[in-house]
Amino acid sequence: MRARQTLAPLIKQLGTPAPPLSLEEDLYLASEDSLLARLQALPNDVTTVLLVGHNDGIWRLAEALAGRGPPALLAALQEKYPTGTLAVLDVASGTWRDLAAGSGELLTFVRPRDLTRR
Repeated sequence: MRARQTLAPLIKQLGTPAPPLSLEEDLYLASEDSLLARLQALPNDVTTVLLVGHNDGIWRLAEALAGRGPPALLAALQEKYPTGTLAVLDVASGTWRDLAAGSGELLTFVRPRDLTRR
């Protein structure tokens, strides 16, 4: 329910037509390894994925995938991943099956407290 509540306003912002959506309850409390396996199973025509779920799995997955990026963002990611945080990673080459630790670049890391500073 919490993930759906988080996702609802995001879908409105994405506009119409809405992108394909897959609600997979097994992923809500999934571990880093389970989330990675799910991403690795995606078809290669999928170019963008938004995972909405619960910690610690998403945090640990983001940490594992973020092999490069601005040092300040990487340090913030390692410090804490509070509720409502957004981490944007880019994996520019290969297939989903090739997704592995260190293969991503952390582009954005925004915590709720960062939004009040703008």
